Amino acid sequence: MDELLEAGAVQTIAALRSARVSPAQLLDAVAARIAETEPRLHTMTTVCLDRARSRAAGNEGPLAGLPVTVKDVVDVEGVPTTFGSEPYRGNVPRRSDRLVRRIEAGGGVIVGKTNLPEFSAGADTVSAVGGRTLNPADASVSCGASSGGAAASVAAHQVWLAHGADTAGSVRIPAAFCGVVGVRPTPGLVTTDHDDDPSGLEVHGPLARTAADAALFLRVMAARSLPAPEPGARLRIAFSANLGGAARVEDGVAAACARALPLLVRLGHRVEEQEPPVRGVHDACLVLLGRRAVVLHAGRVERLGPALGPALRAEVRAGLEISPEQVAAAQHRRAGLRAAMAAFFGRFDVLVTPVFGTGPWPLPTGPSPYPDEPHLSLGAAGWPLTTLAPMAGCPAVAVPCGTAGGLPVGLQLLGAPDSDLRLLHLAADLEAAGLGRADPAAATAGPAPDGRRS
Repeated sequence: MDELLEAGAVQTIAALRSARVSPAQLLDAVAARIAETEPRLHTMTTVCLDRARSRAAGNEGPLAGLPVTVKDVVDVEGVPTTFGSEPYRGNVPRRSDRLVRRIEAGGGVIVGKTNLPEFSAGADTVSAVGGRTLNPADASVSCGASSGGAAASVAAHQVWLAHGADTAGSVRIPAAFCGVVGVRPTPGLVTTDHDDDPSGLEVHGPLARTAADAALFLRVMAARSLPAPEPGARLRIAFSANLGGAARVEDGVAAACARALPLLVRLGHRVEEQEPPVRGVHDACLVLLGRRAVVLHAGRVERLGPALGPALRAEVRAGLEISPEQVAAAQHRRAGLRAAMAAFFGRFDVLVTPVFGTGPWPLPTGPSPYPDEPHLSLGAAGWPLTTLAPMAGCPAVAVPCGTAGGLPVGLQLLGAPDSDLRLLHLAADLEAAGLGRADPAAATAGPAPDGRRS
């Protein structure tokens, strides 16, 4: 059955449509792969194969019965929505979120809900519900957060496509760390039943093994259509290695990303180094994230107290220190950035950067299940690379571009609002031109490091 899992989503859907493989056979292969890898990797909070089997046949949508996962933040009828939080283990919705309904109407068969840090708070994907998600590329390093379970489920070939959510990098960082493609769509493109994020930063998007697969899933997830990219267009591409010094980027990461530049030129695009106007943007984003934590979770923390994990409580404590004046200044900086980036994307079609300033950091070997604080400080220097897109209100695609020190590195493509498919088309061209990517699915054997569920 392994050969069924090795092909891309587009090829597997073609096999389903031609009856070369049945939905039941595909689910059997997925079930076997989950049984083999899940006890070690912990990508999911809930596996729902019985529900999947009851819905597998007769799918006529674009996904034609392809198994997928969704992050444990959206409701799936009859399946717990835990948010990775112990007090919510028994939260079983009676109705699916409208995004889930679009995925299922589009032929997706949900086989599980993926792990995340509690309410997406934390630098690594570890929760009381799902344990610690391991990186299929290397179990000794982080898979990123907060859509780490989603990225790992795709990287481990448990599924072809996964849903994730990205507020300030939560799709793109795990995609980069696990060696898969991740998309932060244009805000408002992928709607859910909970589009009331007080920061205006969160969006939902796909993760996949290839750009073509991600584009397919994005079309299914989207609430409206997107303009198709112009075939053969010669793009004006700006490259920034570190946002003019706003981010600190390790040499190995910079070198891996720079390998994309001659490929872009060979593809016929005009490439030049150019720095976007990002001064003060990251700090403003942190203010808005802090305020978001208070609005969404302060009442929960007051009500449930120590039943919630320390990372979420720490986010709320930090947010309570933020003044209304700081929030107003951050909102003003965001408005200025959006105007400046609109002008920037009048001059350039695409901005290319690293996804993150470092590769995946080492996991702790001690007993603490919530060692997020050191990781937050370790990764903070590279974080401005992922906060630009949410603050600018633009789409971004993370695509694997090789390795640094043997670990996956991601290249980030950003563009004007609604240029999502153009970015994915460019990512697919880079893949076809030989942009490097690791295949983490083979690296799933060996003992789990100490201090983790196994």
